[in-house]
Amino acid sequence: MDHIVSRVVLVMVLFVLSAGQEASGQAASGQAAAVLFRYLPEGAELTSSVLLEDVEEGPFIDPVEFAARNPGGWGMTAPSSAEFEAPESRIRSLETEDISQPLGPQMTVEVWFRSQTSNQTSTLFSNRVSASEGFSLGLENDIPFLEFDLQSSTYRLDADRPVEIDENTWVAATIFYWQGALTLRLFVDGVLQDDLVEQLSIPSPYPISFPVMIGSSATGNAESPTLTGTFTGQLFAALIRGYSAREEYLYSGIPHDGGTYFGLPSYHDYSLEDQRLPADLRIQSSPVDIDQRFFLPYANDLYIPQGTATRIEEVDGEEVPFVFVSYYHRTRQGTIELQHSIVVEMNARTGLVRRTFRLMGQLGFSHAGGVAYSHNALYISSAGVLERYPLPEWDPSNPAKYVDLEADSEGTIQTPSKASFVSAFRDTLWVGDYRTSSDTAPFLFAHAIDENGRPNPDPVYKFPLPRRIQGVDLIETPRGTVVVLSRNRSSSSAELLRYRLDALSTTSIVSPDSIVIMPHGIEDLSFLPDGSLWTNSESGTDYYQRKSTGAWSSYYPFVYSIPASAILGSHVSTGRDESPIGLNFDVEVFPNPFVDTLSISLSGGADRVVSVFVMDLLGRRIATVAEEIQAGEAKTITWNATQFPSGMYFVVMENGSRRTVKPVIHTN
Repeated sequence: MDHIVSRVVLVMVLFVLSAGQEASGQAASGQAAAVLFRYLPEGAELTSSVLLEDVEEGPFIDPVEFAARNPGGWGMTAPSSAEFEAPESRIRSLETEDISQPLGPQMTVEVWFRSQTSNQTSTLFSNRVSASEGFSLGLENDIPFLEFDLQSSTYRLDADRPVEIDENTWVAATIFYWQGALTLRLFVDGVLQDDLVEQLSIPSPYPISFPVMIGSSATGNAESPTLTGTFTGQLFAALIRGYSAREEYLYSGIPHDGGTYFGLPSYHDYSLEDQRLPADLRIQSSPVDIDQRFFLPYANDLYIPQGTATRIEEVDGEEVPFVFVSYYHRTRQGTIELQHSIVVEMNARTGLVRRTFRLMGQLGFSHAGGVAYSHNALYISSAGVLERYPLPEWDPSNPAKYVDLEADSEGTIQTPSKASFVSAFRDTLWVGDYRTSSDTAPFLFAHAIDENGRPNPDPVYKFPLPRRIQGVDLIETPRGTVVVLSRNRSSSSAELLRYRLDALSTTSIVSPDSIVIMPHGIEDLSFLPDGSLWTNSESGTDYYQRKSTGAWSSYYPFVYSIPASAILGSHVSTGRDESPIGLNFDVEVFPNPFVDTLSISLSGGADRVVSVFVMDLLGRRIATVAEEIQAGEAKTITWNATQFPSGMYFVVMENGSRRTVKPVIHTN
């Protein structure tokens, strides 16, 4: 109920604020709805009127970003920055008239910067002159803080750690008063650092004082302040909104993609003469619980996300999850193929971009509708083609962020599918069609992968699909193999369809076991071993939000995951990383592929009692090779498969509740 009330109050605040400014003419004329002040280096009509002193504005290219953002690079845009050198550099707004807020203080204050010296005690952004009331965002010994002075009292919040030198940082603070309670919150890179709730009475109206200062402290009076620069580094943007921004904006991690706002969407930067609602107020709430949520990188560089894949990698002795997102390039005018398609590798815990790959093969300028990970390679699907791109190992000693990926010349196949999306499960690529009612019927195809990671062009299975499916993935659960499909059902809602693999029909579409409602714009899917399901939303891209006609009303600009419980009912272990049967226990299958007879060698673990059986791609147990045998040194058993058709099978060794799975390929 409090959540609903706060949203109603927010709308009231925006309406009254906008009406009050129009009537009084206070501050800058024609401000965008609820944007009280905005500074963007070289921002022209996007920037409030400011006075710069010894501040150099211009493009800023981090050496890490040079390959992508230099004029002869990948075609991505370098952000502009204002370079500060204390004590000479300082900025202040030219407006000096207060803005009246009839319901008390309602503000979101943000600054994007890069510190260049250590142990900085700096004012980053403030509207306080001498002892006047107002806010200050700053650094004390490199630790971000918020101070809010009101009624001769100072309320202060501090971050829990210092910022890194030569690292981009987004600091945001909200100041919100309602029904006798003042709430302050401080965020760094989308993580809440500190908050405070104070019971007090604030008379209405509340004046937000001008001028505002950037990178400076101020003494004297508001009409003619004396500024002393305190900050050394680059400042990329500073913003005051006349409301407390939504949680979906403040609590979402930013990817640090090297672009404007470090990956936060910049296409809400309409001219200050424009009265459109800011983008953060248009972000829709999710109808399903969200585990992790990060802003999609490279949206400001005109890329549109499509495929999703995941992997687990050992980093410094710890298993770290990563998520891959494939993109194609599209301008606001709808032009495509001006830039190569890319795949982004993000840390699934922090949301940070680790590497970005440019596709240099046959699908180098494709729609890149799907991406899958298997056999240390990425598989891209588009236009009836599956293309394999081997991944270079991550080298911490030479951490190149931008890498050209070459295709495996023997790893490209034509598939009967349109190849709109793809996922990898048990050494099989599951490739599907996105088709509307005007197209022929869509299907899901299963292509086996050989020991070298190359897909077989002849699918071993084919299942009819519902129309408008955007993605697929499979996961092994205690109740069998589960298939999940994603679909945008309407212009405002999306859904996940869950099936049992053994219930799918090769001749007709079956009804799903369950349906989960999702944010609109959903794309491809990928499970992590813990059962969390990752996807991304196309709805927040520049093209769909900027075009003058037919712009999408939905807005969910994230790559995100939902917990296993939301779709599977519990946490699960997948068949992708099966636990070994026991210490010093090895299983080998040979030859693989095999023609008629497969040898299964069990070695070590002489005291183990195991059962050995075979499953098909539908997860059905089709043959029992051995039942409760004593595993001994170099014990070999045989499976005769002459009565079974060619295709992929799974040899399963069970020891109590533990299981090892070996994929094998039977050929005639």
